[in-house]
Amino acid sequence: MKRRRDFGQAYIELVMVLPIMLIVIAALIFFGRVLYVKIALDMASYDACRAAVEALDPSAGAAQGFVAGRQTLAGFDLQLAGAAISVAPQGAWDRGTPVMCAASYNVFVGDVPFVGLFHSGRGVALESSVWSRVETWRSDWK
Repeated sequence: MKRRRDFGQAYIELVMVLPIMLIVIAALIFFGRVLYVKIALDMASYDACRAAVEALDPSAGAAQGFVAGRQTLAGFDLQLAGAAISVAPQGAWDRGTPVMCAASYNVFVGDVPFVGLFHSGRGVALESSVWSRVETWRSDWK
């Protein structure tokens, strides 16, 4: 039989544990969102670089890489207006030239509860970059 003084114990335990559980859930949402966008940026910069260095027309390499990077970000369902992709050859676009491709994105985290306690600002700036060389063994470049 329960004693009269034990009736409020469950409520007190809930009040003590609930804020900690909510902070843990908010942290999972925050880190999950940031990790998802980081993976998307890594894939976008890699795809942009591969598409750029494998272009059959040397004058279209940078544009082809830019389009491939944006399509990858669109495939991850990210807003393209907030993304920046760059394809920059280190010198003239010729066989063996190193090409650096970078992608950046500002992840909105203002709607995640309790983030304001640990992170100032409404977004997290992420970026990724990949280096590769223009393919040296192309069958035909005119």
